[in-house]
Amino acid sequence: MASISIRNVSKSYGRTPVLHRLEIDIADGEFVSFLGPSGCGKSTLLFCIAGLEEITVGEIRLGDRAMGRTPPRDRNIALVFQDYALYPHMRVRDNIAFPLLQQSIAAETVRGQVAWAAELLGLETLLDRLPAELSGGQRQRVAVGRAIVRNPAALLMDEPLSNLDASLRVRMRTEIKRLQKELGLTVVFVTHDQEEAMVLSDRIAVLDGGVLQQFAEPMTVYREPANQFVASFIGSPQMNFLPGPMAGGALDDRSLLGVRPHDLVPVHRAPDGVLAVEGTLALVEPAGPVTYLDVALADGSLVKATCADPRGHQPGERLTLAVPRHRVSIFDAASGVRTGALAVATGEDSNDMKAMAHGL
Repeated sequence: MASISIRNVSKSYGRTPVLHRLEIDIADGEFVSFLGPSGCGKSTLLFCIAGLEEITVGEIRLGDRAMGRTPPRDRNIALVFQDYALYPHMRVRDNIAFPLLQQSIAAETVRGQVAWAAELLGLETLLDRLPAELSGGQRQRVAVGRAIVRNPAALLMDEPLSNLDASLRVRMRTEIKRLQKELGLTVVFVTHDQEEAMVLSDRIAVLDGGVLQQFAEPMTVYREPANQFVASFIGSPQMNFLPGPMAGGALDDRSLLGVRPHDLVPVHRAPDGVLAVEGTLALVEPAGPVTYLDVALADGSLVKATCADPRGHQPGERLTLAVPRHRVSIFDAASGVRTGALAVATGEDSNDMKAMAHGL
């Protein structure tokens, strides 16, 4: 296995820049996701690491080796594509063995590696089938098997789960994480799905417009987003943004308050140490274990809150919503940069949360 170092990397197509001075260090055995909207440059960066795209400026290192002039086949990096890219005329065992057969490896070694990969991925009974005889999840496992069969230094995955249905995606991401931990693989995973990135990653690199917005552990990105873009992109439903003066005079219009819907709950009486806002319930949205409440504030804006039990809540009623002050992020309204939290978390905050819960 190996670390990956991305140093001052920029990429342009002609006069069109797509990556801007990226600095990312991925540790040996780490699982890192490149996350962002379509067109943010995440797949382009992945292909630069693999050698399928040339960088315009900067350097990419695999371990202690600079990859600048190293062709893709000599980088010892495996790539799993979004569309599986299996050979339709080859059986599963031959698809998995293909990278080894290209290296003129002894037949006995090939058989052993294929058997190892098949057992690891639960493909033993499918080795004699053609890709057309497999489900989408089985095809994806074959693609992963083909990638790991030659023991690569790093595994790159370009939105590998996007063609699967929701339940299968959940199962496959569990298998991918298990596989990564079992093999100690360095994995770079491209996705636009923030839930996938949160569940799978040791750290997340959030990109927008080819610029690195934040590179941190999942809960740091969620709780301490670097700016408004990260705060909006991470988390579902999206973070609420409120005018600074709603902090009770502590802030002015040069600041914005950011509140996660899951932290904002209806209460009968707001306890001390919380930020409270009032509004009219516009819509109740049941969503399984939680219910989302759309609440219209006095200025006409809508905020989204949550409650565990929607019984008794009807559109048109007046609600008081509360959130612990340490859960409220402050952003500079002009630049969008997060400048801190409304308060520092203390040992009493858990009591505030309990008081709010009893007030539902």
